[in-house]
Amino acid sequence: MFRLRIRTLLVLFLILQVSAVLGLAGFYLQWQLRRQLEAELAKRLISSANTAAHLVHSAVGASAVISLLPGDEEARAIKSLQRWLLPLLTSGGIARVLIFDRNHRVYFDSQRQLPIGSEYVRLRFDENEINTAWQGEAVAAKLFVAAEAQPFKAAYAPLYENERIVALLGVEGSAAALAVVAETRNVLWSIALLGLLGAALSGLFFARRITGPLESLQKAATAIGAGAGEVNLNLKGTEEITILAATMEQMRAAIAQREQSLRLMLAGVAHEIRNPLGGIELHAGLLEKDAPAELKARVRKIRVEVRRLENIVRDFLDYARPQESHLQNVLLRPIVTDLREHLQPQFPQIDWQIEIAENLAVHADAEQLRRMLLNLFRNAIEAMANAGVLKISAAPHAHKITIAVIDSGPGVPVELQEKIFDPFFTTRAQGSGLGLALVRQLAELNRGAIRLLHSSEGHGAHFQITLPRA
Repeated sequence: MFRLRIRTLLVLFLILQVSAVLGLAGFYLQWQLRRQLEAELAKRLISSANTAAHLVHSAVGASAVISLLPGDEEARAIKSLQRWLLPLLTSGGIARVLIFDRNHRVYFDSQRQLPIGSEYVRLRFDENEINTAWQGEAVAAKLFVAAEAQPFKAAYAPLYENERIVALLGVEGSAAALAVVAETRNVLWSIALLGLLGAALSGLFFARRITGPLESLQKAATAIGAGAGEVNLNLKGTEEITILAATMEQMRAAIAQREQSLRLMLAGVAHEIRNPLGGIELHAGLLEKDAPAELKARVRKIRVEVRRLENIVRDFLDYARPQESHLQNVLLRPIVTDLREHLQPQFPQIDWQIEIAENLAVHADAEQLRRMLLNLFRNAIEAMANAGVLKISAAPHAHKITIAVIDSGPGVPVELQEKIFDPFFTTRAQGSGLGLALVRQLAELNRGAIRLLHSSEGHGAHFQITLPRA
């Protein structure tokens, strides 16, 4: 199952947090700016509408306006209104002045686009505000976007005649000032992107400061789990990190002490068993010489079993007290050939296939290399029930040599493949369970490694030893 690393989670959390804060702040700032600009525009348009209504009274009066009929576009009253309203249209930010009745029929259009008596259809969208203006209150309408995608806003004020509202005056002003909102939005996007970049970089920096010691602890824990004797746990970081590092160091020391005690106990037991075995083998040899013919086979059986026990005790001693490695350049093929000649008389039904170049050499301890290969060969032969194909090959790489030992036996069950290198683990009735554990120990002493490449039931096992190249 895929799991995100702590560093990734921290960076993502910081980016999401900054995104949320910047997004909400930007939205609120844009909303407030737009609201204030619209309110300011509405206030200005209402003031302009009231001013225009006053100018209409001063120029011709409301009664003259509502007396206009279709075709009076060139009447004196129209021209007088154009002249009086010209300053407002040129300096007040007003694009249009309209005068209309309750049915939205136009009396006057400063842009001369609407004939007298025609309906201005757009007024239907401001029905609520127009009704308010007919009640005697100047009011601004909602923002409107024309077909040309240009926003504008309108305001309406009543025209009185003898204290009676006879018409409404509307002014339309461009809302170009709201373009500031769009520009502000672009600026906020730029700030957000820079903020996210800064959050990612700072998050990566702080996450590295936090997770760096944790990754070191992870490597140290892996090394301790693999049995490393010395692990650097002198880490700098937060109090929690230093406490955890100190605890792991105590754990490592306790594990090392326990392993050392177990090794000493194992070596002591093996040593105490070895002495009686030597006496048994000696007396069995003497007994074989003097025993009657019918008993000699039984005495030989005793000696064979004693030798098997001695081999097990030797494995115990080698695992409990590994000798120091004396690394040197060693030709590989002579050792493999010598082991084959040693084992072939005992297991004549084994088909040996050796594919190793004559001059291929490794940098290792010769005796320990011989012991590693002998254990692997014996395991393979026992797995094949003393009959089958045993293939040994070696291939050079940049600075290493890989030695492959492949048998035609039944293979290692999947559920056991993680355990076969554990000390004292065995599936055989006879055996110490130290063969592969000792091979791994010796490989590590020679700056190498061993692994089970693949093994499927019925298709044999494939072990690979990696050692430094000579």
